[in-house]
Amino acid sequence: MEEMPITLQPGNDEALPPGLKDLESLDTITVHQHLEAGDMCFQRPSRYSVYGKEEDSILYAQEVSECYARQCLGAMRGFVLKFSNQDGQELIRLQRPLRCPCGVCWWWCCCVQELSIESPPGQEIGAIMEDRCCCPSYKIIDETESVVYKVEFSCCLCKLCSDIVITISDAMGGQRVAEIRKVTAGDCGDFCGTHNDFTIDCKYVILILIYHST
Repeated sequence: MEEMPITLQPGNDEALPPGLKDLESLDTITVHQHLEAGDMCFQRPSRYSVYGKEEDSILYAQEVSECYARQCLGAMRGFVLKFSNQDGQELIRLQRPLRCPCGVCWWWCCCVQELSIESPPGQEIGAIMEDRCCCPSYKIIDETESVVYKVEFSCCLCKLCSDIVITISDAMGGQRVAEIRKVTAGDCGDFCGTHNDFTIDCKYVILILIYHST
């Protein structure tokens, strides 16, 4: 599959707040999920740090969700994820409402997952929507509801001691524009879920939530 680089839309760089402006100059970023062994028994709100070159922290993400939903619904829960810069300014907000994950109407009802993207918070710029098929598949739409990217990855996500690769392609699915890689820890941390590190070879940090929502 031919690779095609992603470029940002032209604009006034000076208007970008710290954090987003840093992302614009990077081709690869690292996302680290803060997990502890105790999270296996009692799931706390997810927390992420986004790093650029030389492990400099750029953004911090904090989940907002109900306690009962995290314990009872797991990955299918509704949540809000807020991305803030080092000054505490919220830059990106991701929202996923609670949807029925299964049932006899699995193919057609309201159970299809959707993650809205707001930047700045309160201004929706797009969404990540689930496509019903045998293997996980998603489409990324803009504010006009036009499909701009497609996301596909393996049917099997339980790969111990091996990286998991998620490919993002253009709307036609013919050119790869980015890649998300869940980096293996190479030890029991993969099994316990205490090691969750990701690398993204493009500027769109919000794509990491595709994996989080599965």
